[in-house]
Amino acid sequence: MTIAVAIIISSFELKAQNLVSGIYLTGQDYKTNKLSYALGNNDKLQLNEFLAGKNVSITYQGKKIKLSKSEIFGYRYNNVDYRFFNNEAYKIIDTQDFYIYSRPKLNREGKGLKPVDTYYLSNSGNDLIEPLTIANLQVAYANNPKFKYTIAAQFKSDNELIAYDAAIKEYKVKYLFEQSTK
Repeated sequence: MTIAVAIIISSFELKAQNLVSGIYLTGQDYKTNKLSYALGNNDKLQLNEFLAGKNVSITYQGKKIKLSKSEIFGYRYNNVDYRFFNNEAYKIIDTQDFYIYSRPKLNREGKGLKPVDTYYLSNSGNDLIEPLTIANLQVAYANNPKFKYTIAAQFKSDNELIAYDAAIKEYKVKYLFEQSTK
């Protein structure tokens, strides 16, 4: 049962729909919203994520193309952007000031496994992706003591770092970072 759930979650083929889908070859392409291989209705994107597959396969305008995940930035599927890091896809949640990503992780719940979003960060779209933790933020922004001390005072656990303030339409940690740089 565990293997079946992992296969269903991590190995799937994507058919382009009416929403925008395609490949970002570079981080600069992502920043400028330039999709290479923008997929049409008859095109397919296969992520090969089971067992951290190293390639992405595309059927693009009738041609089969194989790209190494380590040589491309990421992809967009139905207007949602993802970045590849160590052959795994991370959903890009926010890019203001620093990047926040999410990725489902299988957690044991009762007798089975349930996918739960786990959150990550990187200073930019080209930096290492690390778990979104108070400790990692303090190391990443060691040269910003105001931010370090603010997050230590405002957040009691790592799970609180993903709190979103709907009134200002911003993650609390991002707001605090912006305030620390003023």
